[in-house]
Amino acid sequence: MKALSLLIDFFLPADCKICKSPLEYDEKYICAQCILKIERINPPICKKCGVPSLNGGFCYECHRRRRYFKEARMFGVFNGNLKEVIHIFKYEKKQALSYQLGLLMYDLLQGLNWEFDCIAYIPLHKKKEGQRGFNQTKLLSEVISKKRNIPILKGLIKAIDTPSQVGLSYDERCKNVIETFLWKGDKNMVKGKTILLIDDVFTTGTTVEEVSKTLLYSGCKDVFVLCLARTIEK
Repeated sequence: MKALSLLIDFFLPADCKICKSPLEYDEKYICAQCILKIERINPPICKKCGVPSLNGGFCYECHRRRRYFKEARMFGVFNGNLKEVIHIFKYEKKQALSYQLGLLMYDLLQGLNWEFDCIAYIPLHKKKEGQRGFNQTKLLSEVISKKRNIPILKGLIKAIDTPSQVGLSYDERCKNVIETFLWKGDKNMVKGKTILLIDDVFTTGTTVEEVSKTLLYSGCKDVFVLCLARTIEK
């Protein structure tokens, strides 16, 4: 079935999955115009977590609780075209979109003054990755790794298969992911290093917090978080 789908995609004219207009020869699934219509997150933003902030200082959440990551930034708002394209990428399994989406994250990264030694991504439990067939955050990290010529760490795992975070409260999300991530690699690979952590969607930040904590407790110096999208309450 996968081979048949690839043949259809190759030989038949394709339309954009969002606006239905014909795709150019170098476009995959989503046209350039729909990508351009994605709502970006622009300043003023919280200095720590990157959420839009009226004064550009620290947001309420970053004032009231500890953040294990040094800074977090996201390309766009998880709504409209960006929400739709992420769903197509993850749930319709259009892995080729990882390049377009990874380039958006790389574009954001180019405007930041972050210095880091290596890249990590949010791991999926092996059961969930087997069901999906891929880890979307790994694919995004591979794009950035190639563009920046910086290695991806191997050794971070999700040891417990937890329920989806969708629909959970902040407290429920924290309990759902606590102590579920482990560093199983050589600790010398992370000791004293600054790590760029890649995720697709930042909602409350509980997942990237837990993974950042795991990396810090394993000996790394700092963790920067780069995400494709951020859920923002209206």
